[in-house]
Amino acid sequence: MSANNPSGSISPPPGSRRIRFSPEVSQTLTPEPNRHYHSSASSSDDSCDVKTALLPQPTGNWRPRRRRSGRSWQANAGLITALVALSVLFGVIIWENEGSDPLTDDSELLVTGKHGVVSSDVDVCSQIGVDTMKKGGNAVDAAIATAACIGTVNMFASGVGGGGFMVVRMADGMSKSFNFREAAPASATRDMYHKDANLARAGGLAVAIPGEVHGFATAHRMFGKLPWKEVWEPSIKLNSEGFRVTPTLESIMLKEEKFFYENRKDWSFLFSESTGNLAAAGDIMKRPEYAQTLTKIAEGDDYAGVKDFYNGTLAAHLTNAIQSADGIATKSDFTLYHTVVSDTVNTNFLGNEVITCPPPCSGAVMLEGLNIAEGLPMDDPSAPASHHYLVEVMKWLSAGRTELGDPFDSVVSDNALRIAELNTKEYAEAVRANISSEQTYPWQHYNPAYEPNDPKGTSHLSVIDTHGNAVALTTTVNLYWGAKLHDPVTGVVLNSEMDDFSIPGRSNAYNLEPSVYNYIQPFKRPLSSTSPTVIVDHNGEARMVIGGSGGSRIVTGVFEAIIKKLVWGYSALDTIRSPRLHHQLIPEVVYAEEGVREEVLAELEKRGHTVDRKKKGEAAGGSVLQGVWRDAERGVVEGVADWWRKGGKARGY
Repeated sequence: MSANNPSGSISPPPGSRRIRFSPEVSQTLTPEPNRHYHSSASSSDDSCDVKTALLPQPTGNWRPRRRRSGRSWQANAGLITALVALSVLFGVIIWENEGSDPLTDDSELLVTGKHGVVSSDVDVCSQIGVDTMKKGGNAVDAAIATAACIGTVNMFASGVGGGGFMVVRMADGMSKSFNFREAAPASATRDMYHKDANLARAGGLAVAIPGEVHGFATAHRMFGKLPWKEVWEPSIKLNSEGFRVTPTLESIMLKEEKFFYENRKDWSFLFSESTGNLAAAGDIMKRPEYAQTLTKIAEGDDYAGVKDFYNGTLAAHLTNAIQSADGIATKSDFTLYHTVVSDTVNTNFLGNEVITCPPPCSGAVMLEGLNIAEGLPMDDPSAPASHHYLVEVMKWLSAGRTELGDPFDSVVSDNALRIAELNTKEYAEAVRANISSEQTYPWQHYNPAYEPNDPKGTSHLSVIDTHGNAVALTTTVNLYWGAKLHDPVTGVVLNSEMDDFSIPGRSNAYNLEPSVYNYIQPFKRPLSSTSPTVIVDHNGEARMVIGGSGGSRIVTGVFEAIIKKLVWGYSALDTIRSPRLHHQLIPEVVYAEEGVREEVLAELEKRGHTVDRKKKGEAAGGSVLQGVWRDAERGVVEGVADWWRKGGKARGY
């Protein structure tokens, strides 16, 4: 928490920067126009006055103001229980917390290191991150090396054909947000999917301009210690020499078995040379073309390979692949891509500074949730109302998400003061006046402005190094296998990020209009549910790094994990492995993973919640979390990856 910002509210940034890597001007910093979202910089008196003026006094039946669409707000009662399709999760789900019996001893999944820890979806990738730190790299180097590996092994969810967000918090107190979210091509239009929304999910028209390579290079240039080439070398070796197929990868391939056999020529690397079938867990898989692409990206201390990706042969190959699949991305779109570097957004929660990325990331509404929760009587997880309060806050922050979007869009910037209001302590107090300990309310009570969007799968990793530097990094290609478009020349799996935009004229079953804040515009970045988060204690040291994958369940999952660790006192292991709840406001259902105590669910139902009890292995909370914690008293770093839901494992040294 900044000493200059005792209220804990979000304050305006001094500005942001675009960083481009071009042949003409290498590594230039261009000041942006004044940003409209708020950051971790000190609050000015003016900004505080504006936020206070926006907030009405809670009286009577007052509810916090939210913009509404012009459509009818009457829900169709017959559709109240409609369910949103949930992502496929895998692995054995084992719960020990909250009164359920442990099925196995999984204490070995808590990793402790004296120097540093990496927690990720893939065991071998976490180890690559640790090895990077052992060679003298810092948390930024380790995060990039780990992510490069995840894009290799879990290519269905991550890779250089996608994008994401990164929070870097250095030990000297500097924090930065890196927005390398994919961007709409210059020729993209608001109504381009009006006739066929499926075109946003698969094929060339679904592809937005990838940002991962640019984002990694930008963060490395600002904070990395090792040579650029060195952080890529382990993944280049994995691709060229081969890696073992994980049970997770096998499971995901089998979900699209028919598609891969029908398109075998374009996806040949997924097939076993010995059997001719899709590779099985334990088989060795090689991606030689992808190895060559990573080798090219890693070239040059001046990031020559990055320039090639955005304005050279790699850009030409990728645009050719996209256009051959009826896409509209051009080489010029690649050349114009930039990473947005800005101050983080933050709040103070129980004496800790919570740091995350600004919109179009959803971290801001996660902070809204923490501000609301801070004043609720929910510090005892065994109290009848505690989980009810947890779910109520999830509903409020989900309503807040409907007002977010890319702040560079003029429509979104016009709503900037409203977004700032959502993240004030005053607004949280007003919301608490509209939360009952005895009942929940229909969705209209929470006043969502528009239909909530439902982004899809991602991959997250968390790092703390020996110096106390911390990184929370979330990457994605959106849907599993992105746009189902693999370029055989470069080995790149291209994203389907255009599907994360809202499509005009398609109101949902509750008569909620799609969000105008998330309509397509050229170069715009779609709303994301990612919430990479670093928590700093009162001594100014990184205490906790957390984030996740799982679409709209990410923000509720991260919020719940912070409550469990900092409010309910869960251990690091139980924070990740314990069963989770999820509510995204619409549909009006609490999803409960198996293992949540029946008394908890009964208390929720008593208060009017509809509970969907999920069986073992089914998606429920749906989020897959990766966490790292610093235990100052013991002088160690702890890490837990979500092995129970995605097979990940943390590593430390």
